[in-house]
Amino acid sequence: MEAKQPLLTIENLQVVFGQGARAFRAVDSVSLEVSSGEVLAVVGESGSGKSVSMMALMGLLPNTATIRADKMLFDGKDMLKLSAKEKRKIIGKDISMIFQDAMTSLNPSFTVEMQITEVLKAHLGLKGAA
Repeated sequence: MEAKQPLLTIENLQVVFGQGARAFRAVDSVSLEVSSGEVLAVVGESGSGKSVSMMALMGLLPNTATIRADKMLFDGKDMLKLSAKEKRKIIGKDISMIFQDAMTSLNPSFTVEMQITEVLKAHLGLKGAA
């Protein structure tokens, strides 16, 4: 029987903000592997690089960040080589992140229904009552 590929593989992830003498290494040598059906919870002290690591995977960091990894694969796709358009097809649909600050999760100016509907329409192409 053939071994099943992990759904997510990250090897030796490094994230650096800035350049030269002002460079700050926010993430250093993070590796993880997640199989299909598993749930990953990233836990650590404030400032330990949890959010930066996951935002690097999803391509959500500003262009001031330098992201390097020996490997960053999701469902066989190299996340380091995908275009922004290709990543948008995956992020929010197949990969998502629950931020620890509840105030950044939902906007109180809009109904919960409106915000969830927007995501379903954007990622699944649903229309109207669907």
